[in-house]
Amino acid sequence: MNIQKKHYNRIGIFLLLVFVVPMFILAGCERPLTPPTYDEEVEPVDEVELFGIVYGLDEVNGEIKIRTIGYETEHILTFTGAADVKNKYGDIMPMSDVELGSIVEVVYDANRDKLLSLYMSDEVGISKVEEVSGAVFDYVENTVRINGTTYPMIDDVMAFSDNVQIEINEICSEDQLTVWMYNDKVCAVYVELGHGYVRLSDYASYMGGMVEIGYDVIVPVTEDMLLTVREGTYELRITKDGEVGTKQVKVMKNQETNISLADIAIQPKETGSVMFKITPGDAKVYIDGKRVNTEGAIELTYGKHKLNILADGYKSYSGTFTVNFAYKIKEYTLEKTDESSDTKKNDSTTEQGSTKEGSSTTENSKEAGGTTENTMENSTTESSAVKDVSTTTGKKTSNKVILTAPIGASVYFDGEYLGIAPISFTKVTGSHIITFSQTGYLSKSYTVNFTDDGKDVTLAYDNLVLISSLIDE
Repeated sequence: MNIQKKHYNRIGIFLLLVFVVPMFILAGCERPLTPPTYDEEVEPVDEVELFGIVYGLDEVNGEIKIRTIGYETEHILTFTGAADVKNKYGDIMPMSDVELGSIVEVVYDANRDKLLSLYMSDEVGISKVEEVSGAVFDYVENTVRINGTTYPMIDDVMAFSDNVQIEINEICSEDQLTVWMYNDKVCAVYVELGHGYVRLSDYASYMGGMVEIGYDVIVPVTEDMLLTVREGTYELRITKDGEVGTKQVKVMKNQETNISLADIAIQPKETGSVMFKITPGDAKVYIDGKRVNTEGAIELTYGKHKLNILADGYKSYSGTFTVNFAYKIKEYTLEKTDESSDTKKNDSTTEQGSTKEGSSTTENSKEAGGTTENTMENSTTESSAVKDVSTTTGKKTSNKVILTAPIGASVYFDGEYLGIAPISFTKVTGSHIITFSQTGYLSKSYTVNFTDDGKDVTLAYDNLVLISSLIDE
């Protein structure tokens, strides 16, 4: 009995081995074998501090651009909402409030070029000046004059407008600026309010008068002028001979506004012609303070005028006369001085004539800003095509400015029309605005600085931007 029971136990074990074990083996085969894994080595954060200027900000792609001050190295860093951004008072601020040109202190992960923190720097020596008007940039000396004080600019000074970087010479004295400085050196400039252009038409009755518009534009009325004016709304004021006209003007940034003066034109005044017969015939005649040529009839407006007559060897005459006629002849005879002095003067008539001619040449050369010798040399060497300018600021030199591009654009110097580029014109010292205008293109202004260094200057600028290229199709 026991033997039989053992037999059955052996059969059971056998069956278990035959059916159950293979099932475990098959089940094990269906599960994929995975090799042992090891944690990848994570590169640690390498924190680097940076002191520089923000010159680019792309919130869509999460990138910020920083240029270090003093080293001229540039860094493009990525950022997320986890970046710690604070103003100079330690308050949290959105990245969108970070202005181009700001001087900041940054900590970033050098292994990943990832921004960790950004603080608006409160370091001693950093200053931000807002609402700056009338700044004068001198690119020869690399300085800028702000509120009566002259500051040097760093070599890699940066300029911005409309959240994009621009060239520093695209800033005009009419612009309103924010300026960042470090240790009293200008590092960055942002254009808060830019400039547009005002073109006058129907201005004939105001030729020779003065026009005032905008922040500080006060210039003579010349033919086909184009004025550079700060964006905004102003009252244009134009005057001539006591007559005043005004008109509201809205100036848009980088746009040209045409203003007709037809509705405020001065009504022509009634005039009469006067023929002067004066003894001696070489007397100098001044009417209302201006010297006039009395060889022919002189047209004058109705009313009272002041007359002065001067001649060597004669007593001068001063008086007034009234014009209330179409045409009249007026005669004046000067009284001679004592005979002894008159004889001496008559004996030296030839010498005096020579002296007058020489002094006239000297006077003209002084007006041109050079010596007689320089003026004569200039007249023989310079092309007759050199355009003279009638600017009210600076000193004319005996040299010229050669402007080669943009070809085909109208050229304006401090608002005065000079002609079509390429063109040459008189070199005038100081800071000036050169403006280019062309039909179908955006007008563009640049600030230039000239010195009386005895050299001609050659300038060339980029082609103007076609307006149609800015329109989205």
